[in-house]
Formats: sequence, structure tokens, C-alpha cells
Amino acid sequence: MKIEEFKRDYYLFNPEPYGRIFTLVDFGNVRPWAKDFWPEENKYKLCVEIDIIKLGSLCDLVAPERKFFYYGHFHLNEEFPIEDDRNSKYRSSIFRIDKARKAGFTVRTKDLKMIPNYDEVGNFMGKTAKCNFDVEMTMDAITKIHRYDTLMLFSGDSDFGELLKYLKSKDKKVIIVSTRDRMSKELEEVKDHFIPAEPLKELLKYDNKNSTPPLRAEE
Repeated sequence: MKIEEFKRDYYLFNPEPYGRIFTLVDFGNVRPWAKDFWPEENKYKLCVEIDIIKLGSLCDLVAPERKFFYYGHFHLNEEFPIEDDRNSKYRSSIFRIDKARKAGFTVRTKDLKMIPNYDEVGNFMGKTAKCNFDVEMTMDAITKIHRYDTLMLFSGDSDFGELLKYLKSKDKKVIIVSTRDRMSKELEEVKDHFIPAEPLKELLKYDNKNSTPPLRAEE
């Protein structure tokens, strides 16, 4: 047995019984895995991250027909140069999108929405970045349903429960990859196979060697 096949069967699964596989990565759900994997390093902010290139290579172990990556980006403030510190969040987010494309993913992205937060007496408490890809992921899963036999979903979000029930009704198999704490009961009830993400952490650890983020995501 080749080393890649051993790694595939040990960490993931033998893909032969699952036919054609589509992989959907909800990176907004996957990126916080880093807090579970490396809690001390990420106690105050994300210092150790999930490596997107390694994530793509992990998906490739099961030879998917296609792999999709969903992740939002911060808005570019055109009043300032891209290099300006006030566009640092934009640069960081498109850096991840660029890496996903280089890893062979089909990328779905859009602007993050900044949602204001208030306390119980109405005082403004800042804004939270939100970007939901439930619709985009559902559309990809349904409009391409005749092109795969198994959906491999990197997310434990309960919002996908009804979608996965529908896919099961169409004789599709469902594989879920998630940390145990983020695996919802709705997905637990419909999955054919669950892969806990915790044993994958050393395969996914981002080794930051002074990578310089690009100024714009590549098309």
C-alpha cells in the first residue's frame, strides 16, 4: 500500500464504495477549528491557523470530482491604498481566498456584512463580521446533484440538516468532517460517515514562513 493510500484510509476513508465525490468546505466553520486544536496558542487571537493548501491536499486524498471553498472577504476601503493598514483585514481575507484557488478549489466568495451589536440598554458595542453561504452551498449541491454520488461536507452546522435529508432522499451518501464539539445532532442523524477533525490537526497546521499576502485575489 502506498503511503498516500495509507494516510487516506487511516485519516479519512477508502473512496471506492462512495462513487463520485463532491467536497464542500464551509471555511467560516472550519477556520475556528484552530481554537479547538490549539487553544493555548489561540487563547486571545488566531495565531496558529488552518492551512488551506494542506486542506486542499487532504481533500485530494479521496480524489473528489470537484472541491468547493466558501469564504467571505472584508470590504476594500477604496478611500485608502490597498497597502494601507486600514485595508489589512481585506488583504488577509483575500490571501486565504487566493490560497484556496491555488489549492485547486472552486471558490465562492462575497463581501462580509458588518452587523452592529448593542447591549441590553441600547449602547453600541461594536460590529461583528457575518457571511453566510448556506444558499450558495445548497445551490451547488442541488444544481449539480447528478454529477456526484457522495457529498463530503466540511461543517457541522445544523443549518445543512434539511439539505442533507433531501440528498439522502435522492440516494446520495453524506460524509461529514467536523470537530466533535461543532457536530450538530441534525447532521449526526443524516450522515453516512462522520470523520472527527481532531486527529487531522497536525495535517492541517499552518506553518507561517513570512508569506506575503497578495494585494488582490487571483481570478
